[in-house]
Amino acid sequence: MEWVGGDQVIVMTSDNSGGIGEKPLDEVKVPYDMVAYYAFRTALMDCFSAGAVPVSVVIHNFCGDAAWTKLESGVKQGLAEIGADAAITGSTESNMTLQQSAVAVTVIGERVRDFSEVSGPLEWSLAGKPLVGMEVVEEAADVAPLSLARSYVDDPSVAVIWPAGSKGIAAEWMRMCEQLVIDAQIPDFSVDVNKSAGPATCWIVGRRSAVD
Repeated sequence: MEWVGGDQVIVMTSDNSGGIGEKPLDEVKVPYDMVAYYAFRTALMDCFSAGAVPVSVVIHNFCGDAAWTKLESGVKQGLAEIGADAAITGSTESNMTLQQSAVAVTVIGERVRDFSEVSGPLEWSLAGKPLVGMEVVEEAADVAPLSLARSYVDDPSVAVIWPAGSKGIAAEWMRMCEQLVIDAQIPDFSVDVNKSAGPATCWIVGRRSAVD
């Protein structure tokens, strides 16, 4: 979602997770700081793909008051990785106790460049690899780093940053081509392009060729 005010464009992106956390009935047992970090990561990558950098982060906590400090810590970790000092706020559901964990993270960013118009031939690559569930923990070295994505925002040779999530790389490629009006076949990324990429563990990168 975007708002335009004068020369300023504000972008709002979000992500949520359920059944992932520290409660007994959660399907994936991981600490809450990790839950928040990856929810923030997913929302942040959508923000980056729109050419925006975060100015504020909102945490929606349905895990109880005791989880807040860890959730905030996870978001702070992500912000530190990209060198950002965005304000963190949010709310906790403390009237009702849920049997499973539920968290949402909203990132509010300011656009610093426009990725919406793509022209000329591009060289395509994939940063990271598609991972989901416990693979994200067990194969953390294959998760593309946020610091890399932040550097792409400032790199004029990068024309497209497009995160892949739960629908997989192939579905995101089709969506990207339709939205950016790109006529290109999906390259051979040497991974399963139909597999879920979970919390944006990889993203499609399009660079302008050197001759441009």
